[in-house]
Amino acid sequence: MQGLRFITYTSYILLYIIHIFIESQLILYTVGWIGMLAVIISFCGANRTYQILSVVFFTVSLFLFFFYDLSLSEVPVYFTPMALLLSLLYMIPLINHFMIVGRFERSLYRLLQANTTDLAQFYRRTSLTHYILGLFIFLSAIPIVYRFVQQRLTGFADQVLHRFATQSMLRSFASVNVWSPIEVYIALVLGITSVSYLHILPWLLAFSGFMLFLDWLLAIKYKHYSFENNTVTAAFTKKEARKLLTMVGFLILFIGTAAGVHLLFGLDFFEAIIVIIAPYTLIWALAIKRQKIFLRYNVLTWPGQIKTMQNFMLLFLSLGLFNEVVERTGIFNQLRTPLSFIGETPFFLFFVLQFSALALACLGVHPLVTISMQGLFVEPFLQDINPMSIAIVMITSTLANDAAGTFNVPITMMTQYMKRNPYQLTWWNLPFALIFGGTGVVLAFLLL
Repeated sequence: MQGLRFITYTSYILLYIIHIFIESQLILYTVGWIGMLAVIISFCGANRTYQILSVVFFTVSLFLFFFYDLSLSEVPVYFTPMALLLSLLYMIPLINHFMIVGRFERSLYRLLQANTTDLAQFYRRTSLTHYILGLFIFLSAIPIVYRFVQQRLTGFADQVLHRFATQSMLRSFASVNVWSPIEVYIALVLGITSVSYLHILPWLLAFSGFMLFLDWLLAIKYKHYSFENNTVTAAFTKKEARKLLTMVGFLILFIGTAAGVHLLFGLDFFEAIIVIIAPYTLIWALAIKRQKIFLRYNVLTWPGQIKTMQNFMLLFLSLGLFNEVVERTGIFNQLRTPLSFIGETPFFLFFVLQFSALALACLGVHPLVTISMQGLFVEPFLQDINPMSIAIVMITSTLANDAAGTFNVPITMMTQYMKRNPYQLTWWNLPFALIFGGTGVVLAFLLL
């Protein structure tokens, strides 16, 4: 079954990438048929949560499909709208693997371990380290940085260690993901609002920098916690400094290359990212002379990636089916008139988006489901309210949950290490999440 999943998922992604360059109905329908097969073979063995969500979406979709008498001939197409995001999820691990085989995290470890006299200084060092690592290896940065923090805070009470790690790591993680060029939530929101990533990027970068700086200011509360052992650690070597500069160059050139392909071939920005990830990471592996290790590492780890893709395939394809059916029924168009007052009061819309994102995350609703539902809700207002403002609110309210979403993956991972109630971690970061979302609303208002 694992081999069948690998062939099916890979065929789905490769055919979609071909369709990006060759717009063919035959290819599109083939992608749809493969997507239908992917749903069937993904259900068995998937996480129970994803199974339940897929059953709910399929049940509602089937009811609407037959109630509104939609065309059976179009069914395969209903399994293609999420191909972009699935392709992005399929290709992202290549960047993670490049960073791992290049051993770039070791240089950041030296930065984190450099001499500090109190927890306020160490907080900012931890935050910056997790910010940089999170940009490249995403969730894989959490166990790495947590292990470093746990070692450095040996001797402190568990309450101090756990609150410190939760705040310093997850707040910076939310701050960096709000502009990450390979964050699937951003890709989904921009697909809904039709806003260009390159146009919104400067605002998201400014927002990210502001929230990171604000969190560093709030870290003053840890000033009265001092380290007993303040022995000076070895300074950075030139080799480590070059590695950090290489990481910066990798990111800048990555965004620049994607932008160039986007403009040259007229592709969507995230389509361009999907196209370049594989050759780009391979070229960089060649440049640092670790291409053989890079290829071998991918071969060894890809079976584990397929297990993760199994859950995403099931969720995204069923969610895409639901969205497509709802859109074709025109249900939300019927709400345009009774809800037209929202177009005259954007604050109400922004509040609904922010509150629903946080509330649903605390109830265990997956962010992808939340964004999808919000997308159906905001569609009637995109002509009356600046789409970029709506996109900013949707992105910031969703990414705030990386810091405070009770059942989001980051907090779930942290609770496994700390053996604490996830609501405790939510409580520690809830004020920051509210400020995070509120700042997004203010920025959105400035752009109206």
